[in-house]
Amino acid sequence: MKVKPRESILLVEDFDAQIAWYCNVLDFHIVKNYFEQYHYCVLENEASIKLAIGLASDMGVTLQPREHNSVVLQFEVEEVRSFLAFIEENKGKIVAPAIHNEEDDFWFGSFADPEGNAHWVVDGNCP
Repeated sequence: MKVKPRESILLVEDFDAQIAWYCNVLDFHIVKNYFEQYHYCVLENEASIKLAIGLASDMGVTLQPREHNSVVLQFEVEEVRSFLAFIEENKGKIVAPAIHNEEDDFWFGSFADPEGNAHWVVDGNCP
């Protein structure tokens, strides 16, 4: 049986605000929307990363505290420290500051969107 990649889905409380944040801050744009049927849309960025935003209540999901999420999205950026500063300036939260892994010579950190969905961020040297 073949399994093909699709978009990762974030279920959220404030649908419009989360779409706006991912589009305005992380440069995603809407490629598909289902606003007339239910609150679900697919975003994509220039690197072809697809991410969907869905309203949790439309999907029958009661959201738990986000710090208990067991799935984390990971992004790669050129400069982790400046990226995390940019996130903080744009209503995101720094979960873990930029740290340099000296053994493998890469930077990593963690941030959360305005609703607390945590994401990891690494630079291009990350193995």
